[in-house]
Amino acid sequence: MKENLLQVSELVTTFDTDAGKVRAIDGVSFNVPKGETVGVVGESGCGKSVTALSITRLLPRPMGQIESGKVLFNGRDLTKISLDDMHKVRGGDIGMVFQEPMTALNPVQTIGKQLAEILTLHNKDMSTEDALKKSVGLLEKVGIPAPDIRVGEYPHQLSGGMRQRVVIAIALACGPSLLIADEPTTALDVTIQAQILTLIKDLQRDMGMSVILITHDLGVIAETCDDVVVMYAGKVVESGTVFDIFDRPKHPYTIGLLKSIPRLDGERKVRLDTIEGMVPGLLDLPVGCRFQNRCPYKQDICEQASPPIEEAGPDHGVACYRWQEIEREEA
Repeated sequence: MKENLLQVSELVTTFDTDAGKVRAIDGVSFNVPKGETVGVVGESGCGKSVTALSITRLLPRPMGQIESGKVLFNGRDLTKISLDDMHKVRGGDIGMVFQEPMTALNPVQTIGKQLAEILTLHNKDMSTEDALKKSVGLLEKVGIPAPDIRVGEYPHQLSGGMRQRVVIAIALACGPSLLIADEPTTALDVTIQAQILTLIKDLQRDMGMSVILITHDLGVIAETCDDVVVMYAGKVVESGTVFDIFDRPKHPYTIGLLKSIPRLDGERKVRLDTIEGMVPGLLDLPVGCRFQNRCPYKQDICEQASPPIEEAGPDHGVACYRWQEIEREEA
């Protein structure tokens, strides 16, 4: 039996807009076991990043708010604790790697100052001199050459890959037990992407931490994750082990995503499968299943009520009324 570090249960996050209140996250539930990597995958706008911001309570205020649900971290509900306590959790127990390293770093402060700041913030007894020394060690740990020189440089003096390594060093400065990496390889070239993912994997093994990896790249998920959560329009449509999702997908959306990936053993020069249509806007969500306007298996029941998560196997959940019929058709 896996021991869970994080349990997200029926999380609902809303935003107040000029057009009214919208539910960006609607009843999302998943677990993150200790020492494992959970991948959260889906198209842009499906709610992956908002889920991460909800867990860490970094939603833009006052527009964004957690309306209901629980986020249990080591048995403690993060939605209920004070902001002061949450400040201690962020950076201390939970580290976060943001999408864009250039906007995540302060352009007018040196790399060493930014690292030292988080170290002294969470370790009140640490001197600035000791914090700078540890900063050099952290930069060395994430594979930055000449770290003693880099601590005195500014973000614009580093390449995109190096800046992302600095962001990872800041996230890991206080030895968190959970790292949330939101699209950590965005805007990096392919070879640097591979280096960053290998770095996260190696650091996870060395530190024994859990990781939530948010991405739209199924190749990254297959390579790095133990469990997968597939999201669509603010809801979880399927979850399971990486083998369940890639070898035995049940939801039509997951099946469509996997069919759209080019394969080395496939026929050459053939048109790739696509998922027709667009993700519905949060103000125009259909009644029933949110995937219905793009689903080739849609029936009347799909338009009547949102499908509940059903157990399709051990630790394998799927939100689809017709998954058993689809499984027979796809076999």
